[in-house]
Amino acid sequence: MTKCLIIDDDPLICDLIKHFCSKLGWEDACWSVENGAQAIQAMSSQSFDLIFLDYNLPDLSGKELLGFIASDTAVIMVTTEEKFGAESYEYPQIIDFLVKPISLERFMQSIVKFKKLTQKKRDSPKRQILVKDGNANVVLKLNQIKYVKSESNYVQFYTLTKKVMSLMTLKQLENDLPDYFFRVHKSYIINLDFLDSISTEEVVIDGQSIPIGATYKELLNKQLDQLF
Repeated sequence: MTKCLIIDDDPLICDLIKHFCSKLGWEDACWSVENGAQAIQAMSSQSFDLIFLDYNLPDLSGKELLGFIASDTAVIMVTTEEKFGAESYEYPQIIDFLVKPISLERFMQSIVKFKKLTQKKRDSPKRQILVKDGNANVVLKLNQIKYVKSESNYVQFYTLTKKVMSLMTLKQLENDLPDYFFRVHKSYIINLDFLDSISTEEVVIDGQSIPIGATYKELLNKQLDQLF
């Protein structure tokens, strides 16, 4: 399921993009906010695969807000500011530029571009990540990480052979992990390859019970439906 965030102070534009997204089956994973402050709050609580970003917002400009968006998150600019079109491609997040009013045909062209980039990432997935544990840099193989738990300003990696603690947040980590990792709770990301069982309230990973947060249940079920 592709998770989308629409950042636009025009409710009609938000409704239009949501309507277009519904044609792709994304309506249950599409959120909208009307200003930069709300966008930052939304992005700090969860990760998004695709962001539709208006240039003119009441508090921050879209250009300023790009500084808060992870470099590997796809962004489609949605605005009347045609003059920003050329400059926008200097930002690694931006994959396309839609000028209002938006047609379904032009919207779908952007989605095709997004899907091609997403497929390219999946075809060459990461096999390991480098994390800092104290003064040491530790290489962790992704297929050995069972789950990750938030510990205040740190995260604890639980692998097949060891535990590693690193100074980072789950939000930062989410953007670096492939699709078979899934956030099931504000404090947990799990590796679905180690999933033993699932109930309405928890998952079991290699014998360890992990709670499912209320806001993650529906998306987790959709993800599992695609996998199994």
